[in-house]
Amino acid sequence: MKEASRYEEWLSTLSNTRFIYNTMSELERMLDNNAIHNNGIKRCFSSLPKLRSAYRDLKEEVAIMTNWTINLDSLMEDYKIAWTFFSKNLNRRANPEKLALELLSFCFPPYSSNGITTKRLSIYRQIVEQDISIPFILLMLMKVIPGYDSKDGDVNDMPEQYERIMTLLQNFTRNESEYSIMPAINLAREETYKSRLMLLFHVSKILDIYNSYNDISNIYDTATNLKAGLINLDIAGYWNESDGKLCNTDFWQIEETDNYGTYFMTSWHKDAKNSLSGIRYTLFILDGDDGNFIYYILHPKAILHKMQGLAYEDADHVWYKTALLSFRPDELPLQRLIKSTEWKPTINLGRCKDEKVVSQYDRWINNLKIVKPFKHLEYNFYPNLYAITKTHLYIPSDNDGEYFKVPKTAYEGFENIHMGDNIGTMNMNGKTYLVFDELMLYIATTKNELEKYNIEIVSSII
Repeated sequence: MKEASRYEEWLSTLSNTRFIYNTMSELERMLDNNAIHNNGIKRCFSSLPKLRSAYRDLKEEVAIMTNWTINLDSLMEDYKIAWTFFSKNLNRRANPEKLALELLSFCFPPYSSNGITTKRLSIYRQIVEQDISIPFILLMLMKVIPGYDSKDGDVNDMPEQYERIMTLLQNFTRNESEYSIMPAINLAREETYKSRLMLLFHVSKILDIYNSYNDISNIYDTATNLKAGLINLDIAGYWNESDGKLCNTDFWQIEETDNYGTYFMTSWHKDAKNSLSGIRYTLFILDGDDGNFIYYILHPKAILHKMQGLAYEDADHVWYKTALLSFRPDELPLQRLIKSTEWKPTINLGRCKDEKVVSQYDRWINNLKIVKPFKHLEYNFYPNLYAITKTHLYIPSDNDGEYFKVPKTAYEGFENIHMGDNIGTMNMNGKTYLVFDELMLYIATTKNELEKYNIEIVSSII
């Protein structure tokens, strides 16, 4: 296809389908041309330089809107291919929601084909084999994204369409996923400009996250990538929400752990009876994609739910953000990223630098009655993978000269493990667990559990 013809086709499709903007007037304002609705793309941009300039402006806008994750050239090619396949194989099908759930069940773990007819199985296999965009097909099935050659006009019901799609994804992932992706779904619901483009962006992101955490072959790489984004800050010490002053009896204590970018963060409160109650959270600090730091906070109950393979609840975890901070910040102005009924919208922490304040907090912790309702869920993790041989992993036990000998064949993903991974032991509530953090696997060191994985306790490495 000639360059001019390609730009004209793509611009015409974007204009007619209202793919980026919901109304023609918004597109016209963006391209500074108020005659598109009457004259069309070809007349309004009558030369190659004008076509190219208009398209490149939209390409830049799409990149900005999607945090530089969508290339408009690739998107338009995917759109055309998906529509050609859809119009031939899936158009005018009854019960589109059933088909959408079938498609998701077939293409994503645990990969079920139960109840799907032979003809539809053939169609779904072609989608996978030909690498056709599943988000496009899904949204076409649900009649949210129109045909590549559609001329349906302005869109006025995108909030309702968003909710319909998010409910569908929520129902699918709730039934199948061990790990909640509600934060990603909530982010989509909170999208400030709900358009077809941004819905496709969010659906793609949600399905990618779901696939990353529910296909065992992807979990290791996902955890490794997250670990690479961790940020270490000098934040150990006392903090409060009173600019570091002793104005009330609430304060925070942040402690470093053995893991880079990971902290324990205890919220303390002294009551009128001179009891000091505290909840120790786990804090991870990550480099965000948009020039922010991300603060992921886990409630003590989250570790239990994770070990039990249960989906996280709202109270289990939360995401906050700040602008980029110095290595040793004096303020942590945390702003919540996602709606929550359990977590405060903001936590404005100030470092306690006054020695009188620090000494007072020390005295309270050392002398008052301590009450910790989730003490039994507090843990200490020791990354201590000692050796890797051709067939086994060796993890030191609590006894000197003793190792847990773990076969690489005991669990899918063990073959990928290398030195430096978060592999080791965890002590919680008087029990010891073998932790394979990148694989989200926790094995109790009881006789039955060790036998289940063919793990031996040995005194030498072979």
